[in-house]
Amino acid sequence: MSIDHAGTATAPRTPAGRNTWPRDFALGIRLAVGGGRTSWARLILGTIGTGLAVAVLLLAASVGHIMTDQSARTSAGQPNDTVISGVNPTQLLHDDMSFQGTPITGAYLHGTGANSPIPPGLTSLPGPNQIAMSPALIDLINTNPALRGRFPQQTVATISEAGLTGPADLIFYAGTGPIPAITPGLSSTENVYAFGATTPLAPTDPTLLLVAVIGAVALLIPLFIFVSVSSRIAGAQRDRRLAALRLVGAGNWQVRRIAAAESLVSAATGLVLGALAFLGLRQLAPQVDVLGWSAFTNDVIPSPLLVALIVLCVPALTVATVLFAMRRTIIEPLGVLRDGKPIRRRLWWRLVPIALGIGLLIAAKPIGDPSSTVGITIIASGASLLLLGVPAILPWLLERVVGRVQGGAPSWQLAIRRLQLDSGTPARVVAGVAVVLASSIALQLMLLSTASQYSVPNSAQSNNNDWVSVYTTPSAADQVAAELTKVPAAKQVGIVETVSAINHDISIASCQTIQRSLDVPNCIDGDGFLVHSGGAAAPIKPGDVLNLIAAHDLGKNPKSLGTYTVPGNLTPATQHNTSGPYFGDIALTPGAAATLNLPADRETAAWVLVDPNQPDATDQIADGVGNLNWQVFVSLSNSDEVTANQKTFATIRTLLDGGSLFTLLLAGVSMLVLALEQVRERRRPLAVLAAAGVPRSVLARSLLWQTAVPVVLAVVVAICGGIGLSALVI
Repeated sequence: MSIDHAGTATAPRTPAGRNTWPRDFALGIRLAVGGGRTSWARLILGTIGTGLAVAVLLLAASVGHIMTDQSARTSAGQPNDTVISGVNPTQLLHDDMSFQGTPITGAYLHGTGANSPIPPGLTSLPGPNQIAMSPALIDLINTNPALRGRFPQQTVATISEAGLTGPADLIFYAGTGPIPAITPGLSSTENVYAFGATTPLAPTDPTLLLVAVIGAVALLIPLFIFVSVSSRIAGAQRDRRLAALRLVGAGNWQVRRIAAAESLVSAATGLVLGALAFLGLRQLAPQVDVLGWSAFTNDVIPSPLLVALIVLCVPALTVATVLFAMRRTIIEPLGVLRDGKPIRRRLWWRLVPIALGIGLLIAAKPIGDPSSTVGITIIASGASLLLLGVPAILPWLLERVVGRVQGGAPSWQLAIRRLQLDSGTPARVVAGVAVVLASSIALQLMLLSTASQYSVPNSAQSNNNDWVSVYTTPSAADQVAAELTKVPAAKQVGIVETVSAINHDISIASCQTIQRSLDVPNCIDGDGFLVHSGGAAAPIKPGDVLNLIAAHDLGKNPKSLGTYTVPGNLTPATQHNTSGPYFGDIALTPGAAATLNLPADRETAAWVLVDPNQPDATDQIADGVGNLNWQVFVSLSNSDEVTANQKTFATIRTLLDGGSLFTLLLAGVSMLVLALEQVRERRRPLAVLAAAGVPRSVLARSLLWQTAVPVVLAVVVAICGGIGLSALVI
């Protein structure tokens, strides 16, 4: 057997009755790698197309392992307060903060004995004035020296991978002395006897789950279509080579087996290229940071079952596409005959996937829990069928549209006539673009419909209320006030102490602070006010005796710490500034509270009026009192906090936007390559037209129209499909 430079094969006839399968496959492989420049170009393009798709599929197959590993490390770090005999517990106090809108989590630790449990990621508990931080937090402090003021302790350790969810985690463990049971902000100290408690997973938000599922479907379906389209590159040259094989005695089924083997070569090289690209992208995983979500390189491991499916499905899809493309191609010894009179495409079977997809999405509506396995399966299947209907109906629509077009300029007539003779190939060229565009439109509409619900606040607008509350201990209140007056963003600082009573609260503050929130015309030290808050509790009257309780004692039978008799000289007042300092039912100046026996367990807060022109005011305040460690707790405003659902939505949106951009680029490149391939296949007819006197400008415009008409129809179909899919899901 030999192969000339034109791709023509010569071989003796195979004896009848002998099994020719191995020979046919061997010949197909030799044609793929040794059939001249055309074969090499086809192999390279097919390898690149398949390799890109395989790399993305392998990344998608790794999501499950990433989530499993992260969940395991999260569970391993959960504190367990179940008493274990013989174990000296570790006192643990959680501390959450924010820096420029980025959440930082951590805890203060105090070991009560030699065998006190140690959090994963550490080899020992940090001692007093010592701290262990994650690598990402160390890098953040190095790039923002002002943040160091919140962590004045000596850094003695770096939290290892076992104690982190991902490399972008901002976590710290600070050592301290004995911690009281109740701390500022009424946070409770835990006695931890072990780490690794199994905690139930928080319920998944159905809306976010639907967006993620539809996004995955919308990104994966175009990849399979792209693999299918890539396998049909240079199909005309392949058919001519197969005709040459028929000339030397190959049978009809033999040439199909040879074509299948030839396509398997590009599928195999694409799998290898995709695996290498995946290994390269895998090394970049720690560099990805989406609102604190990240993954270690060791987390990005595809599921073995999904890898097996990819290895089997990609070659099977490639071979099936080639055989499907040859179903109406008659390869004879003297040439290739494609049905001279094109058969009109039927519509009914093209509407089947669309009808089934719509039916499944409508049927999913009555499901009570769309986040259940059944609901996810139905919705994913419906979305997949609806997207598959886009490339199915596009050839039929193009055939019907161009079949009714007549007249026009010469370039227009040349383009339309070409589309009338062969509308399938141009439709396939833009099919991938249509699917990607439809899925992108559906994704963006779904993201827009949920953006207001899960929008992440802008840290630059974090001081809309102009007030920040700093909770502290009564003993540290004066020091907190002194430190806050040094902060440039703090315009005014007011201390408010709140004494709890059964169903009522008594607040103590200076006149200046009281007048900031209460409608009080005059105030001198020694005055008291009866605040009308409009609450459900019974109104307070002079002479009422209030039972004082601990601030955290909210049980059915709270323990009384003393009594307070409401005096008769309290002035009625109303609270006009709801964003400023909060006052209970009674507001007393320090002079009026001199006779009140203040319990040690009371809430103390410093209310700071900040400069709204400084967007980092909250960060300045947190930095200013950072040296007080657990004795202060800076309360985040609504615009500073990022909820778990907001973080999840931002992560999903970023990943889907990136995936959509990648698939759009992939589809655009594939359309360009296939369009150029079509021009190259038509070089002889174009040369004949040019020799007959047709101007080159007319030929150029005809090629432009020949590509523009399918693209316009693809855009129309994609818009309808994307809007329809998003409407059914939303």
